[in-house]
Amino acid sequence: MKVLHLIDKSFLGGGQAAVRSLIAAARGSAVKPLLACRDGGPLVEAVRSAGVTVFPIPFDKRFRPGPARSIARIVREEGVDLLHGHGLVATTFATLARTFFGARVPLIYQQHGFHHHNYGPWTVGLRKAAERAVCRRADRVVADSRADAAELVASGYARSDRVGTIYVGMPEPEVSEAASEAVRGELCLEPSRPLVGFVGRLHPQKGVDVFLRAAALVRRRIAGCQFVVVGDGALEAELMSLATELGLDGALRWAGGRPDGPFLPLFDVAVLTSRWEGLPLVLLEYMAMRRPIVTTAVAGCLEAVGTDAAEVVAIDSPEKTAEAIVRLLCAPDRAAALGERARSRYLEQFTPSVTARRFETLYQELLS
Repeated sequence: MKVLHLIDKSFLGGGQAAVRSLIAAARGSAVKPLLACRDGGPLVEAVRSAGVTVFPIPFDKRFRPGPARSIARIVREEGVDLLHGHGLVATTFATLARTFFGARVPLIYQQHGFHHHNYGPWTVGLRKAAERAVCRRADRVVADSRADAAELVASGYARSDRVGTIYVGMPEPEVSEAASEAVRGELCLEPSRPLVGFVGRLHPQKGVDVFLRAAALVRRRIAGCQFVVVGDGALEAELMSLATELGLDGALRWAGGRPDGPFLPLFDVAVLTSRWEGLPLVLLEYMAMRRPIVTTAVAGCLEAVGTDAAEVVAIDSPEKTAEAIVRLLCAPDRAAALGERARSRYLEQFTPSVTARRFETLYQELLS
């Protein structure tokens, strides 16, 4: 069966990473994936290098008819059996292609979380209206977490009989010891001293300020502890200033926005202090790499780590976060056991092959 995946942007954010891993996992199955997205980004390069056809479509928020007409043309000319929309913008165009341009094939809307927090009051209203419209027109709505699926129903976006959850499959980071040692040397990280790591955008959602305040508290308990933040974003200058105020300059390294894989084996404790999440992919990476995890009691984070694969702390609590980090650093056997449980949970629930099988079953159901 031919499945056309649609996503608006082609940089490698969370939704794009989900698309890439799902397409890669389809190899050797009954599914032949195709991709439509904006041209020129790393997603396009990655998918084309895997031998998958990419159709450049200039998706944007102006909702002109051109992209919808292009989708309908691809459906006709390529014999597409099913549309799989990722995110609100691209899936809106898919609904327009079905309504106005004759693309009469089933449509799945994979929602990839709620992002209304990132917009102003006028835009939020429009996005919520578009969300409802897309959910009502799609044949099936797939959420990345049970928490998001429940929110879709509770807030009236979609009917319960049309909503389901399929977890994103995250490939294991491919990391060589040489690459990890190279970044250790580059950032002047001492191998004999514990390292606590954070990976995430420098955005209010991720609670990087909480991580920094926790790091300052950990330093008082464990002399010589090192910290690294891997990620970039609009709050960079503000957070660097906070780190200086907290006295962290000698102990903290800012790695910037780069692939996080080489850093993960170096983390004695891996932290994510999010204030809200759908299903944070970085937790899946931590789990795949057997890292002992400290994260917050956010529904999406809890869904990733379950009941026994991480230290879970209250949201916006530097004190509790610091206590959990110290517990793991002072009990290496417990930390190792936690990492093994995280790895087992990843293999059971969050690999690309597991996700691909679940979607193939859904595709067959909609096409039968």
